[in-house]
Amino acid sequence: MPAGSTSVPVVRDEEGGVFASSGERYFAGDLYRPRNASGARDDTAGAAAPRLEAVPAGEENRWGLRPAWIVVDGGKGKQLLQAVRLLRGEALFAPDRAEGACAEILRQAEAEARSKSAGLWGDKNAAPIYSTARPEPLKKMTGYYVIAAGRIVSLGKTERTRYLNFGNYWKTDFTVTLNASDEALFDAALAPSGWQVDALAGASVELRGIVQQWDGPHIALHHPEQLVVLEDKRAARGGR
Repeated sequence: MPAGSTSVPVVRDEEGGVFASSGERYFAGDLYRPRNASGARDDTAGAAAPRLEAVPAGEENRWGLRPAWIVVDGGKGKQLLQAVRLLRGEALFAPDRAEGACAEILRQAEAEARSKSAGLWGDKNAAPIYSTARPEPLKKMTGYYVIAAGRIVSLGKTERTRYLNFGNYWKTDFTVTLNASDEALFDAALAPSGWQVDALAGASVELRGIVQQWDGPHIALHHPEQLVVLEDKRAARGGR
């Protein structure tokens, strides 16, 4: 959440997951609830409901809702609702706006829930980590947001697109793409671990995004936090 961002008081309206203020309607951004996940606990309603604030984080979507950071003040300090829900295992981190320290807070909250098998992480059918080496299960998730992990087999590029290939047969294997114009943003995000996009061949990575069909299953990356390298290149070189 950007420092110095302006917040507005909101109340939770009758539509689940929506927060309202003076005609504006917001939703908690950067979260995704898998289709098999059970209902989330709502601790923003009731007689002891905490004060809520929304920090707008983008433009309205087609339903007239704006993504926002939802801040919860229950009298014992303020918390980010997104982090609370990730800690409980009620959603996946779906980076769209978060970056830097904010993204790390949300990723660590999800990681803690994973380690404790909290919420949806206690059900392997609700939030599996898909293998990039097995395209068929990914193909069945077309249209859904997933987390996938595996090793990049090769790289490709055109003037407009960068390709991360997870197999030798592009007609059937899993592929990830990003716009060439975004490569510098991804390089900046990868820099702390010593990586760059054009050096990722052979790297073990974790990816997040909506599965599409483009020959084999495919995810298009639009935000640098959708891609994380699972090995620190600098550590492997003795920190140099």
